Amino acid sequence: MILNNTVQTIKHELEKIRFEIRLAAPLFFFLMALFRCYLESHVFAPHSYFSYYVALHHVLWYFTVILFIILITHLILKIAVEKLLWLMYGAVLLMIPVIVVMIQKKPMVADYLTGSFREIFMHIASIYFTYEKNIPLTAEVIIIFIGMTVIGYLYSGSLLRGLALGVAIYLGGNLLAISWLGPSPNKHAVFIVNSALLNHPFMAVVCVHAVTFFSFLTAKRAGLITGSFRRLFLAAAIAVVAGSIYMAIVAQSGWFSNPLDIILTALPFWTTGYLVTLYCCRQQISLSRWFWIIALAVLFFQWAVLGPIYFHIGVVKPMTIQEFWMLPHRSF
Repeated sequence: MILNNTVQTIKHELEKIRFEIRLAAPLFFFLMALFRCYLESHVFAPHSYFSYYVALHHVLWYFTVILFIILITHLILKIAVEKLLWLMYGAVLLMIPVIVVMIQKKPMVADYLTGSFREIFMHIASIYFTYEKNIPLTAEVIIIFIGMTVIGYLYSGSLLRGLALGVAIYLGGNLLAISWLGPSPNKHAVFIVNSALLNHPFMAVVCVHAVTFFSFLTAKRAGLITGSFRRLFLAAAIAVVAGSIYMAIVAQSGWFSNPLDIILTALPFWTTGYLVTLYCCRQQISLSRWFWIIALAVLFFQWAVLGPIYFHIGVVKPMTIQEFWMLPHRSF
């Protein structure tokens, strides 16, 4: 009896430690991503351009990538999502390019992949050797590719599946690294759009959409939200209504002149409507504490990105043109 109680106590303590390690992983990743951004945009940049929105843009892009890695690893290796959160501790690899530029004694000018489709293909195929700006990233992506291949092999016992994981993450990560969307006058993006937001605020908004999508998709795959399809559909419908009300008000008031700005800035209202409905229907829907941790963290980042924009259009003046208060120390 005593032995059994001791075993149960040990299991309980191990589960508590495991939970704390998983809970700390995103925080560790956030701090490492923020530190990498500071070093890249201030310490080792030719000219400092570190700012609030530069930090949000970079950090949210890194979160998009790691959530993509976790999701792909889950799908290929059939491993529970919660058992893959430790991959976030791989954020230490973000320091590799910094170490490279320190050794080379050169400034850090890493950027999204740009150029024609042929040029971008060559950059990816050559592991950035044809893209001088990103050569300091070469060692990092090689280590990630080898590391994920080994992880895939160790988990599955199949070298083929390990290689499949490594290739999928390498190609997927590079697709996320392409400059797909950018506000005018950005001339390097594949798709150039009209926006009252300048580059880094605009990209922070885009990245928080990506983080929201991957976060909720990963939560769903992890089984953190289950229950009545009718209730889930109701939550989605109310989210659409909440976002539509916001967009109608903004369009009517003239706070934004570009339709894309109106759509992109509605995100917190969609999310809030969705979460409030889920909470009201919690008797019919099973929601784990992990779901609420993830959801509230996502909502926090949404307001961190869009809060200053709401303040500007609500208190200062409508954002019908690009506002220079959004800039870092210099245009970049």
